[in-house]
Amino acid sequence: MTDPTDVPFQDDRTVPGESLYEGRRPEGGPGSTEQDPQERDLPADPLLPPAETETDLLAARVEGPEDQAGMTELWRATMALPHWWFVAVGDEGSESPAAASIEGQLMLMTFTNGERARHFAVQNGMIAPTEELRAIALPPTDVVGSADAYRGAGIAGLMFDPHLSGYFIPSEQLPVVWEAIHADADAPR
Repeated sequence: MTDPTDVPFQDDRTVPGESLYEGRRPEGGPGSTEQDPQERDLPADPLLPPAETETDLLAARVEGPEDQAGMTELWRATMALPHWWFVAVGDEGSESPAAASIEGQLMLMTFTNGERARHFAVQNGMIAPTEELRAIALPPTDVVGSADAYRGAGIAGLMFDPHLSGYFIPSEQLPVVWEAIHADADAPR
């Protein structure tokens, strides 16, 4: 896998290089087809929040950083998702995930499904309610495997569903949590 060297984020400044995300869209996912905007299945009201998910419920139950059981459940559910979604920014073919500075640290805006990524983009004026979302969807293993590259690019962490539940993980903790979740899942019961 290549390093994420094209990091335009929201201001479209790019660093020349090959993008880690080039051509990475799941079959049938947002941005995978070129349809007339009138023919797409867009939400009836894209300004309404998406339905609550398991990760929302688990994030709401976590009582703080000392709640190891709650954090384990939340990260087990998050790491088990088939894809993590990102709003794509930059030129077609060299897209990078949208990022934002949160409390002085650069975070990738990460979403638990495509509907949530689209809702965030509409809510924040990144796309019009009738516009198709350009998205990147990656299996969690790909993102975890790129943790060192993210740190090297100045990405402090990933903020999941920032406009809804807003839980995060530091980049350096991605492989640590991945290993802990999978070691726990593999342990005899």
